[in-house]
Amino acid sequence: MNILAISFAYPPTALPRSIQAARLLAGLDANVTLVCANWTDAPLDTTIYPDADKQIQMVERVKFGSSGLQRLVSRILYRASRSAWNRLYRNPDQYRSWVKPVLDRVSELPQNETETERFDCLVSFGQPFSCHLIGRELKKRMRLPWIAYFSDPWVDNQFNGYDLHSRSLNLKLERSVVESADLVLMNSEETIDLVFARYDERSKAKARVLPHAYDEGLYGDRSSADGDTIVIRHIGEFYGPRSPVPLLRAIIGTDSVDDHRFDGVSFELVGDYETGPELEELASHPATRNVIFKKRIPYLESLNLMNRSDGLLLIDAPGESSVFLPSKLIDYIGSERPIFGITPPGTADRLIRQLGGATANPNDTAAIRTRLACFIDMIKDRKNLRSSEPWGEQSIRETFDRKAVQKQFLGFVNECVMNEMRE
Repeated sequence: MNILAISFAYPPTALPRSIQAARLLAGLDANVTLVCANWTDAPLDTTIYPDADKQIQMVERVKFGSSGLQRLVSRILYRASRSAWNRLYRNPDQYRSWVKPVLDRVSELPQNETETERFDCLVSFGQPFSCHLIGRELKKRMRLPWIAYFSDPWVDNQFNGYDLHSRSLNLKLERSVVESADLVLMNSEETIDLVFARYDERSKAKARVLPHAYDEGLYGDRSSADGDTIVIRHIGEFYGPRSPVPLLRAIIGTDSVDDHRFDGVSFELVGDYETGPELEELASHPATRNVIFKKRIPYLESLNLMNRSDGLLLIDAPGESSVFLPSKLIDYIGSERPIFGITPPGTADRLIRQLGGATANPNDTAAIRTRLACFIDMIKDRKNLRSSEPWGEQSIRETFDRKAVQKQFLGFVNECVMNEMRE
C-alpha cells in the first residue's frame, strides 16, 4: 500500500499532532510518503521519536514561517479590525499560506512509471485544518481516495474562538471537506455525533473512530514514586478555560473540613499555564501548600514522570459535556497508573470510568472533594500493598496500544481503496 500523507506537524516540532502523526505513520506496514512542515519558528523537542524520519519511506519538508514584518502586520490588524483578522487568519487558520507550497511540492514528486498513479490513498491530518484544504485539492488533481483525519472537532471546538463571520467561513470549509472526503476519522463516537448532527446520513456514513495511541516501548522502568509521600501529577498545559482552579478549590474546601486530609500527598502540575487573579489567590492559599507548579518538560521525560507517579490527574475545561479525547489521557493509560479526571460528562469521563478510575465535573467542587479523597485512599492501599499490577481494565487499555491503532488505521486505508475500486 502506497500512502501519501499530509501533516503540518511532525517530529521534532513540539506539538501534540507531531506525536500522533509519528505514532501512526512511523513503522507502519505500508510505503508512506509524508509531506510536513519545515517550520522556521517552531518550538522543538528532540525526544519526540528521534528516528521518525528513518521509519518512513520518504519525508518531504516544506518551509513555513513568517517574517517579523508579517507578524507585526498581524498584530496591528488584530487590534484594528478583529473581523478582518479573522478573515485572513481564521480561514481556516494561520497556516493557510502553507497550502500552495505543498501543492507545488507534491506536483514535483516522482511518479511510478509502471502505474497510472504513484499512490493508492491520500491521508490529511488536522489540526491545522489547512491540511484538509490540501487534501481536498490533491483529491481533485490526483483522483485518489482520500481520508481526512480530523482528530478534534473543527467548527465545534470551543478553543478556536470564532466570531460569527469566521464561524460561517469555517462551516463552509468544513462542509466542503466532509463532502469531498471518502472517509472522515475522528477520535470518539461523541465527536462524530456532535459534528455530523448538521450533515445527512450519507455524509455520516463516512465517519469512523480512530483513537490516539500510546507506545508501550517508551515508558521504561515502571516504578512508583519513591518514599512515603503520595505523588499525584497533572502533566500538560493549561490554557483558555482549561485551568487548575477546580482542583485548588477542592483542596481548599477539603482543608476547611479536615486540615490533615491531604497530609503526605503532593500534587505536581507540570507544564505551562496562564496566570490570573483567581489562580494566583488560590495558589497562595495555605491549604494549597502541597500543590507544586513545574515548568514544561520534554515529551520523553513526561512519560517517565507518569511512570514515577502514584496517580495521574486529567483536568478539562468546564462545560455541559466534552467530546475531546486528550492525547495525554492515552499516554496516562499507557503508564498503567490510576487516573482521576476532573472533566465534564463525555468522552474522557466515559473512558476513565471504563478503566476503573474516578471522575468529577469541574463545576462540582463538592464532588471533586469527595471523589478525590476516595481516589487517594485507593492509591494508599495500592502503595501499602506494594502492588505491581498494572492499573486499569486490560481490555480497554489494549485498544489504545500503538500496534492495535496502526492496524485499525490500515484497515480504514484498505476500506477506502477498495470502495474506490468498486466505484
